[in-house]
Amino acid sequence: MIIATAGHVDHGKTQLVKALTGINTDRLSEEVSRGLTIELGFAYKNFGSYRLGFVDVPGHIRFIHNMLAGVGAVDFALLVIAADDGPMPQTIEHLAIINELGISRGAIALTKVDRVSKNRISEVEEQIRDLVSGTFLEQARILPCSGLSLEGIDSLQAHLTETAETLQSKTKTGHFRLAIDRIFTVKGAGLVVTGAIISGSVSTGDELNLLPQSKRVRVRQIHRQNIKSEYAQVGDRCALNLASVNLSRQDIHRGDWLTSNPSIIGSQRIDMHLHVLKGESAALKHWTPVHIHSAAKHALGRVATLQGPSIAPGQAGLVQLVSDEPLFLCSDDRLILRDQGANRTIAGGLVIGVDSPRRGRNAPHRVANLNKQIKTDTVTDKIATALEHAEHGILFVQLEAQLNIPIVDLRLLVKEKPNWAVINHTIITQQQIRVLSHNLITQLNQWHDQHPNQPGIEMSRAIDFLPRQIRFATDLVEQLVKQNLLDKNGAILSVKGFNARLSEPAQIALDKVLPLISANSSKPPVLHDLAKATQIPPRQLEKNLMECVKAGSLVRPVPNRFYQPEAVDELRDLITDTFNDRAFTVQEYRDAAGIGRNLAIELLEYFDRQGYTRRNGNYRHALLPKS
Repeated sequence: MIIATAGHVDHGKTQLVKALTGINTDRLSEEVSRGLTIELGFAYKNFGSYRLGFVDVPGHIRFIHNMLAGVGAVDFALLVIAADDGPMPQTIEHLAIINELGISRGAIALTKVDRVSKNRISEVEEQIRDLVSGTFLEQARILPCSGLSLEGIDSLQAHLTETAETLQSKTKTGHFRLAIDRIFTVKGAGLVVTGAIISGSVSTGDELNLLPQSKRVRVRQIHRQNIKSEYAQVGDRCALNLASVNLSRQDIHRGDWLTSNPSIIGSQRIDMHLHVLKGESAALKHWTPVHIHSAAKHALGRVATLQGPSIAPGQAGLVQLVSDEPLFLCSDDRLILRDQGANRTIAGGLVIGVDSPRRGRNAPHRVANLNKQIKTDTVTDKIATALEHAEHGILFVQLEAQLNIPIVDLRLLVKEKPNWAVINHTIITQQQIRVLSHNLITQLNQWHDQHPNQPGIEMSRAIDFLPRQIRFATDLVEQLVKQNLLDKNGAILSVKGFNARLSEPAQIALDKVLPLISANSSKPPVLHDLAKATQIPPRQLEKNLMECVKAGSLVRPVPNRFYQPEAVDELRDLITDTFNDRAFTVQEYRDAAGIGRNLAIELLEYFDRQGYTRRNGNYRHALLPKS
């Protein structure tokens, strides 16, 4: 169990940790000389079968950014209040911070009781109860103690151990994420980073992404709660010895991330459900400049309110947080906001969505969907809510980035939902597929009405009928073909059952030439001979027969001859029937087809263009099986 201290400066946080663990967490010379905690301090100790880790934070207002870096991912908060002073300004601010971070377990250590009377202790306890009313510490125990005289330390230790016994292990699902709060080098080992594991697990030898540097690193060694280990998991504090090419101490900073999530992206626009502290004197207005604290990260940004011009003190509302630099966040992360001058904490909240749009951020349908997402708990519910307004579906990589769930696990979830489907790495509802399919078929029918003499439309043009945003247009068309709702002939697409209508001259010409070309289907008469036989001028006949070709009634594989479609199919199938998989020459095909050499060459060149055969010198191979 990881425990973070919180409270006003000089209320005995560091002394209390020392009394519990025997470790002085003030390690900087300036801290020792001044008796003032400046940086985060860490101590670990075994209490029975449980190992407790302590994050000791500075209590001075000047170092609140360091305090925020240490409390972002802990199991338990120990609010420390001195009995002589009682609640002080940083007591109030630290309480607000740990409350907004969603920490669910904690206790109040009433320190320095050896300096005051029993009446004073009772008086301060009443003040504390008033202070923590309405927070997660409302029902928490108040434990009187002294870090110097050690009075009450046994009771505090027992309470912490009892809590550790009841603490449920956090689920290891999700990609590994660690918020880096310290970086240093160890002689003989190299670069080491420490931090709290937000999700997932890590093992020796794993490769991770260092963000925002987008650099791959390998985990050489792990220390978990200050003990060497082969792995660490969510809820642990750990030190990772990293190896990477051209990576130095100066390349990494507090607030950077280590993750196994390959899809996570840095975003400067974050949707949040934000709660403004009730102690604020004025409402939080639209476009207010703020300091943003996310785990160990500190950035600047502005708040764009989505449900009105402002959010009143003590109230919550939807906002889009616009950061000056990319933040690597996921759904359900918690953020703390401080005022422009970094003088006080003004709000905290929950991340709902990342990589939000610049425009239309407060559109009614977006706001309604964000409000629904606030109330979702499970991953399945989150996906379902997101899909409600995703008319073009959601890419797996988008969900992986947003929810920090591996794609393989997301696919398993989709299989459990019969009303969901997967097309080309996109999750979409069956209803949305039906809408897209209906709209496509409707537009194709309209195209057929406008072009009754053409057998269909080119695939590339048909896809333009679908919304540009979808990434599965070709897959959707192929699906409709398999469902016998569309016909696909080569690159030509048509609605099932549609037959092109020929003009009267074209139909007359077709009726006249069909007996002539069917008499010798493998070697029909050339155009000039057809014109003589039908007494139609060659140019007019060619125009009429080309209309038949466009309608699919005839095929023109060679410049001066027109074939029936089934005759061309037979000439193509002759290749696989005769030669199977072996190479063949023009002469061999000529003899098998019973046609002349020149016509054989022309037909084989046509089959090459169609992708049925491939030429290699004087030989060819069949590429497609028999139809």
